[in-house]
Amino acid sequence: MKQVFFLLLVLCSFKAIQAQKPDDVLRVYFTDAEFFITEEEYLDALYDYQELFNNGFNENANINYRIGICYLNIPGQKDKSIPYLLKAIENTKTNNRESEFKEEKAPLDAYLYLGNAYRINNNLEKAIELYEKYKELLPSSDDAIMEYINKQIQACNAAIKFMENPVDIKKTNLGNTVNTSSSDYKAVISGDGNTLIFMKELPFYDAIFFSRLENRQWTEPVNITPQIQSDGDQYVSSVSYDGTHLFLTKEDNFNSDIYISTYENGQWAKSTPLHKPINTKYWESHASISKDGRTLFFTSNRRGGHGATDIFKSVMDEEDEWSDPINLGSTINTTLNEDTPFITEDGSSLFFSSQGHNSMGGYDIFVSRLDGEGDWGIPENLGYPINTTDDDLFYYPWNNGQVAYVALFEKDSYGKEDIYTLKLASVAIAEEAIAEKIETAVDKGDSLRKVIIKEKIEEVPLDDKAAEVEEKIAEVLKEEIIEKEEEKVPEPVIMEFELRPVYFKFDDYGLSEKGKIELDNVASLLANYKNLKAELNGHTDSKGPDEYNQKLSSKRALSALNYLVNKGINTDRLQAIGLGETKFAAINKNKDGSDNAEGRKLNRRVEFEITGIEKNNIIIKKIEIPEHLRIK
Repeated sequence: MKQVFFLLLVLCSFKAIQAQKPDDVLRVYFTDAEFFITEEEYLDALYDYQELFNNGFNENANINYRIGICYLNIPGQKDKSIPYLLKAIENTKTNNRESEFKEEKAPLDAYLYLGNAYRINNNLEKAIELYEKYKELLPSSDDAIMEYINKQIQACNAAIKFMENPVDIKKTNLGNTVNTSSSDYKAVISGDGNTLIFMKELPFYDAIFFSRLENRQWTEPVNITPQIQSDGDQYVSSVSYDGTHLFLTKEDNFNSDIYISTYENGQWAKSTPLHKPINTKYWESHASISKDGRTLFFTSNRRGGHGATDIFKSVMDEEDEWSDPINLGSTINTTLNEDTPFITEDGSSLFFSSQGHNSMGGYDIFVSRLDGEGDWGIPENLGYPINTTDDDLFYYPWNNGQVAYVALFEKDSYGKEDIYTLKLASVAIAEEAIAEKIETAVDKGDSLRKVIIKEKIEEVPLDDKAAEVEEKIAEVLKEEIIEKEEEKVPEPVIMEFELRPVYFKFDDYGLSEKGKIELDNVASLLANYKNLKAELNGHTDSKGPDEYNQKLSSKRALSALNYLVNKGINTDRLQAIGLGETKFAAINKNKDGSDNAEGRKLNRRVEFEITGIEKNNIIIKKIEIPEHLRIK
């Protein structure tokens, strides 16, 4: 019996010795953890640091500090960093050697990261307290560090104000066909809403998935990573309006480039890099394409910027080559990072993430609107809870920004990050109001179009419920259940359209981006009303010889005509006429004979005369000239 007891005692002692790992084994854990944290592989680093923590290093301030850093960089687990960082600030020093195995004290940066942890977890007053403490402890006033700390304090104060006035939004999970127990993120969608592409976290790599909307349900997503021939190092950036061109980012520790894949014959082709001047030796990390596929917005840290990464724009020329990129300027770009720009279908709004504007902390989502002069306006913070005190990136606007696709950690998520749609509550309420009105239309026997026009809300998108009611209306009409409805003479519906002239630079007949947008409106009108025809009248200002101006006006009219033809409008329905100096819209000179550049600008134009409108109950509204520029 004593021998058995002795044997058990020996075995227990052996297991205890095994449980307490020797220094050389612990040193390997530390070395591995340091490698992983340098490579930003925070989950792997966390595992090794926790091995140290559980084997006698639980009081070591430096190990607690490193564990806190790991948790701060793991989405969904950032709150776990606080107790470790609190332990770290109990024992700090200025000249910390944090990368050495024997170091027991944490660096002063522990105060900074604890402030960040409190900020991310919305303990804003405590965060400000830690930032102020960090400023006091710094041995010297490093301007860059001080600027960063003050930026964090400013962000906390901004967050307090934003959170006092939250934006009312509606979040909708895309469902368990798309979302799974792993992270699903970086979702982009085609203009018609039928093509969805997104990233999904798999056990050994992040994959690219593709789904189609059929019968208002997403099909089972397909892993297209093999089709694109990615090694798991390419990430979704954006998709073209027609859903056939997928822009991707491929990055490693040294470089990041923009790639593109094309959808043909039911397959995605191998992705290929964009050439210069888009991709360079610098860091190009995101791209978004305009609706017409001719303008690319992307981020880069190339020379000529305002900070780390800036947003640039490049336009495709007539030979389908990208022009030299133009920095969007200091209104958009700051001394800090801007990233993930997305341009809306109408080209008038740019959504992007920024660290440098009035942020709640880290990156926030902003929107800038294009003004009448073609300049980007002051970026607006989208507010809380769209923005949070953590980094907010990759906000994909759809339907001109009325809906957005984002990845969120929510209580109703299926796992980690899920893909959601966001709508302002006002938009969601308007959609519900439309659905109710359409349901009423079933009883009254009115057509869907008539009800919407009567209520003057035809621009508000219909939700799934409204689409179902539309089908019900069609079924009722088909079965002829509505009594005597065919005998009623419907009231004529008058549709109003506003066609703005296309304006040109002096002595030029090239189309501007704004001019193309106006021509898109004309193309849309002609496409919807097949019996309409358009007369395109080119004009000039008063400068230059009459004969030269006559030719210039004809070239302007032909530029507009060619653009409409490229949009699918038959030449039989178009006529280009050059009128030279014969019909000024505004004054060219002031009463004292001096030049009036503002008036001349309004004379360099192409105007539209639409014929056949009387058969369609259409009214074409023309733009009025300001009083002070009218010809009297």
